[in-house]
Amino acid sequence: MSSFTQMTSIASVDDRLQPARQRVPIFVSLVFLLIIGSIALFSSTSYRSEVQHDDVWQMWAGQFRGYTLGLLFFMIGYWVSPRRWLTSGASVSLAVVLVLLLLGTAFSPMGIERNDAQRWLKIGSLVFQPSELAKFVLPVLLIYLTGPWKFQGNSLTPASNTPRYILSAGLILLPLFLILIQPDVGTTIVVGGLCLIPVFRSRRLSRLVIMGSVGLMGILLLTQTSRFPEFRERFRAMWDPQSVDQVWAGFQSIGSGGLFGRGLGEGAGKLGYLPSAYNDFIFAVYAEETGFVGVTVVVLLFGTLLWCGRKLWQSLEDDDLSLLAMVLTLAITGQAALNIMVNLALLPTKGIALPFFSHGSTGLAVFMGMSGVLLALTRCRGKEVLPT
Repeated sequence: MSSFTQMTSIASVDDRLQPARQRVPIFVSLVFLLIIGSIALFSSTSYRSEVQHDDVWQMWAGQFRGYTLGLLFFMIGYWVSPRRWLTSGASVSLAVVLVLLLLGTAFSPMGIERNDAQRWLKIGSLVFQPSELAKFVLPVLLIYLTGPWKFQGNSLTPASNTPRYILSAGLILLPLFLILIQPDVGTTIVVGGLCLIPVFRSRRLSRLVIMGSVGLMGILLLTQTSRFPEFRERFRAMWDPQSVDQVWAGFQSIGSGGLFGRGLGEGAGKLGYLPSAYNDFIFAVYAEETGFVGVTVVVLLFGTLLWCGRKLWQSLEDDDLSLLAMVLTLAITGQAALNIMVNLALLPTKGIALPFFSHGSTGLAVFMGMSGVLLALTRCRGKEVLPT
């Protein structure tokens, strides 16, 4: 065998092993994010939990259901072959269930309203937020539906004449509309952004989605007119943080942390000064208690996840699996970036949680499930998925 042939063979084997090389750093990053997030959540909820329930563990214990369910989702995501999610049976069935849950949230007595928003669904003793499921279900469905559009030369053309682009556009807009009218603009933006990743596989479909997005914006203008003063106030906070108490309190919490922070449990922001201290602004509480060093650790962990996820989706030869890896990576790291930017007043507040940190069992379980699927993709070599 010539040296060139040997080098080619070694390079081919190396390419096939690339996905597996991302497994350990991705797993380690996720484990540390979960551990740090759990500690930060307990610290941010302890004061309110003691005041309201006379038990510092009460709210954290409620979140424990999310960790338990999330572990189950993680195991399912890891052990099930990633290709299974991209079949018609799995993707379409999940989408139908999602639409039914969103319809039940919006129009049935089982929908629960909190803080002027009807985003929760109660089935028996179980209360959850169906819109969180859309972050996984809709992009997966669109990867399956846009599958006929493959690269042919330098352009994207449909491999068949099926009207899938119409179905795809409709299946984006209906759930997004149901989430928007809850109202939940933040989740609508996040899910819509994730859906654009597989959608732009087809130029024709992209035009339909752009027109549909304009229509959704029109619906937003018509249905949310009464909330315009609130929206205007949130945007104003971007260039004048002191004008909005919530944003300014978050700023003060972050700035008071210094280099090493005040110490876990010693922050003042969670003592009623900072609204949503355990949800949207948990990053500010964490920054106050751990300082620049603690913030750097968390940013590096999310950065490692993004870097390894990028290496993973670039190394996967299968277009659909590569898109799936991209969607999952950006779903986690992109939402984390949005939350941190909101805390720094670089974006208006829109109720975007920090993955693995913020209070909310549904979101935690969904992100843990997506993490399991992302790790499962590291078992892929070339066009095949290796057994566990």
